[in-house]
Amino acid sequence: MRTVRRLAGPGLFVLVSLAILLALGGWQWRRMAEKSALIATIAARIHKAPSPFPGPAEWAATDWASLTYAPVELRGRFQHGKEAHVFFSLPKPVDGASGPGYLILTPLALEGGGTVLVNRGFVPAGAKAAAARLPGQIEGVQTLIGLVRAPEARNIFMGADDVVKNVFLVRDPAAIAGALSLGAVAPVTVDLRTPGAPGGLPIPGVTQIDIPNNHFQYALTWWSLALILAAIFLIWARGERRG
Repeated sequence: MRTVRRLAGPGLFVLVSLAILLALGGWQWRRMAEKSALIATIAARIHKAPSPFPGPAEWAATDWASLTYAPVELRGRFQHGKEAHVFFSLPKPVDGASGPGYLILTPLALEGGGTVLVNRGFVPAGAKAAAARLPGQIEGVQTLIGLVRAPEARNIFMGADDVVKNVFLVRDPAAIAGALSLGAVAPVTVDLRTPGAPGGLPIPGVTQIDIPNNHFQYALTWWSLALILAAIFLIWARGERRG
């Protein structure tokens, strides 16, 4: 009985720890499946021929999930005075740019009606203001090719957007439209691929296509820790019983 009492506290701690470690491993296993599905989706869609972007009358009935990462063609005029700046850090250098900066999301007034937020690309922090990249503020009707992107979700660790400074943390078209009084916009954004901007800024084509999938290693790590913890406890408990 005395041995059982001595094992009870550590045993409870180990059981709780094992439950947490096993749950973390299971979560990483599910993330591996989700990431594999996303990679397969991107590979299957990005090289398709561009299709016309749906008009506003079709938005409510459009299956946007089936268009995510699919190329689309749009025609319209940029509304540069209402562009939004989304904080972003390049995962790897692009055209000489690297590190933190901003994605420039500019409303595009479509020829057939409706507005779409187009992610024109990345600018370094020093080029956040439009005055620092005036050659890229192109006017007139433009024909664009880009990839449809679903709205980004805000996680619990993110702070609030700074509307006064025009700094947003996620690409959420509804939230950006509401903050900047844009009115109704398409429920997705479009990552511009072509054409590039005169002067080189913003830098288009920054959509992350090569997505790493290391979740199997992460799951294996958590489950290995659970196994090691269980083995250590059993060895210690056996010694206690003998003692």
